[in-house]
Amino acid sequence: MEEQRRFVRSSANMDALRSKQDRKRRRRTVFYVSLFVAVTLVFLVVCFFVFFRVKEIRVENNEIYTDGQIIDNLTFAMDDNLFSFKAAEAEEALRKALPYIGEVEITRKLPGVITVTVSERKAEMTLVLGEDAYLLSGDLQVLGRIGGGEITAGMTRVATSSVERCLVGENVTFVDTRTADYLKELYRCLSDNGLMKKVREIDMVSRFDITLNYDDRFTVYLADIDNMDIKIRFLVEILKKLDPADTGYINLADHREAAVRLDEKEDTPAE
Repeated sequence: MEEQRRFVRSSANMDALRSKQDRKRRRRTVFYVSLFVAVTLVFLVVCFFVFFRVKEIRVENNEIYTDGQIIDNLTFAMDDNLFSFKAAEAEEALRKALPYIGEVEITRKLPGVITVTVSERKAEMTLVLGEDAYLLSGDLQVLGRIGGGEITAGMTRVATSSVERCLVGENVTFVDTRTADYLKELYRCLSDNGLMKKVREIDMVSRFDITLNYDDRFTVYLADIDNMDIKIRFLVEILKKLDPADTGYINLADHREAAVRLDEKEDTPAE
């Protein structure tokens, strides 16, 4: 009986010893894991703040703005940390600072290269307000202001209903909000069909009586925006059948049929 009690006490002591050793092993494991995590974090922090610096900024696809102009308007600079800024915020700031920039993408490449890829807008139209003329892109971004109401050659003059806001770097807005949508749709149709460069003027003072001056040869009446793509493609086919010297009036209010009235040509006196 005494021997049995000694055996039980011995087993209990062994269990206690094993439990104590297990706790020590667990503490050591936790210590080493914590130490590894701490060292790793310190290493990453050092890499982040010391090694990943902006050492080169590359600018691609720019024509209007120089590399220097674009770099000067970035929200980060050389030797800044490579991950210290948000690309989306830097892209938006660049678009606001430089109106001719349409799309921009900023990418990082380790260990320290930033690439800024841009696509630039072009001035396609001029909007006259009082004594000033504003340069507009096809998506109605205000790209610049020309003093004295000067009209730039080769751009389409635009007359519209009342303008609500026209500031460089922003999209022009109108009192009638539908005007912007209609003007962009008309621009798209003319551009897609290769006519925009010869449209001298767009009159959209009334969105129900849209009129074009085509090449200083034809007044083209389009009425409203409905079926505009069909009307413009119809206009393309009509122009193909006319003589390059013809002038007159083209009525495309009905997209199913057109009325063309040609001006009478003056007889050339015989020599």
